[in-house]
Amino acid sequence: MSTIYDYAGSLHRMGDDEELFHEMAELLKADAPALLDAVQSSHQQGDAPRLERASHTLKGLAANFGAARAVTAAAEVERLAKQRQSSGLPAAIGELEESLDELIAALADKFHAGIHG
Repeated sequence: MSTIYDYAGSLHRMGDDEELFHEMAELLKADAPALLDAVQSSHQQGDAPRLERASHTLKGLAANFGAARAVTAAAEVERLAKQRQSSGLPAAIGELEESLDELIAALADKFHAGIHG
């Protein structure tokens, strides 16, 4: 089983509703690109409150799936934004992007392989 996300735990949190799990995965896939764009642009514009909000939202989306790497990465971006520490942000944002790409790809693989299998 995947260590990128916790299928059993997230399914349980979603009331053992596989349709809801699929809908939440689609929501992540649909919302993550715009939120990552917001992370990038707010960082470039020095808009720490917007950066903090976007990373917090991504953290919540990833937490739905028990995706530890993505949650940790989003939390780090959120922490740096809150503390107005720009020096570590490029690396933290890169880690956030990679971890979300990995999560979205793993969820897509789950559905291509068949959610029951």
